[in-house]
Amino acid sequence: MEAYRHIVERHQARIFYLGLKFLRRPEDAEDFAQEVFLRAFSKLSGFQGAVPFSAWLYRIAFNLAVNRYHVKKRAFLEVHTAELQPDPALSPEQRVLREELAEWVRRALARIPETYHVLIKMHFFDGLTYPEISKALEIPVNTIKSYIFRAKELIRQMMKGWEKEVANG
Repeated sequence: MEAYRHIVERHQARIFYLGLKFLRRPEDAEDFAQEVFLRAFSKLSGFQGAVPFSAWLYRIAFNLAVNRYHVKKRAFLEVHTAELQPDPALSPEQRVLREELAEWVRRALARIPETYHVLIKMHFFDGLTYPEISKALEIPVNTIKSYIFRAKELIRQMMKGWEKEVANG
């Protein structure tokens, strides 16, 4: 138990920081950190030593963060696409186009790989910089840039269908 206490003390700040970046509220990040350490403790017998312990622990934390994100994904998309909801000042045609665009965006975000989705959320919705994401996820900045670029390309390709529909009226 003493060794485990040492592990928690050593890694708690980084796990808390990751939770804070995903969950945005300190009390949620604290609960997240506790859950990560409980999961790690329950899986400790499965640690093989093939990777450094910190990387193993961080992978557990990242997976938990992604899982929590996945559960909240639908609500997240509804909240953020609500900003695309029709403005009463828009013409009926503009309202219909905006509603269609919101639906296409929801579909595009739901179809991209989960890793890309998380990075898009962190960068565009949460406003994190590439270095902040890199630090939180322990992924090189250039990898973050590459994944976000690929995600934007995938979304761009999916949105071409919407543009064609609009052009064909």
